[in-house]
Amino acid sequence: SGGPNFAVPLGRRDSLNFSFEEVNNLPLPYNITSVTLQTFASKNLDVTNVVALVGAHTLGRAHCHTFYNRLSPLDPNMDKTLAKILNTTCPSTYSRNTANLDIRTPKVFDNKYYINLMNRQGLFTSDQDLFTDKRTKGLVEAFAHDQTLFFEKFVDGFIRMSQLDVLTGNQGEIRAKCNVINNKRPIVTSINVDEMVQ
Repeated sequence: SGGPNFAVPLGRRDSLNFSFEEVNNLPLPYNITSVTLQTFASKNLDVTNVVALVGAHTLGRAHCHTFYNRLSPLDPNMDKTLAKILNTTCPSTYSRNTANLDIRTPKVFDNKYYINLMNRQGLFTSDQDLFTDKRTKGLVEAFAHDQTLFFEKFVDGFIRMSQLDVLTGNQGEIRAKCNVINNKRPIVTSINVDEMVQ
């Protein structure tokens, strides 16, 4: 997809359970920058890390309910042409349609996401507010003008995030499938139904 290639530390173990609490600690798409920064700060990630990591929104799609709050009523910080397109895609918050997070290059990992923000074409409140907040606006502009800088800071933030809450020793497990917890499955033997009937 065009993103940076970089080495990541190996050997991280997976948790033995799925924590809804951790999932619920992720920033929400309708958060303002202060809330987003506070959420990441609790994980010792700084402002530069936050703005760079959110650049992952250069890829992906979002369901209508995650950004419809910007359409009705119309957010004055949203480009009117984009709003018109999104209103067609999402006639209501309950629509099951999706929209690209990056309207310029939705299938390429690049810095166009930041150019979108400078043109009031961010999809989420949490995205667009990065260009409004004085703590993050300069970074948005810097990444929009310098893709190499964005890649460098994204890699730094990604590696820092990958080192959060690392399990060591006998904690956790190495999963056979990354999205499924390893379970001891009962051994199933084949049974001849004809023999059971006799």
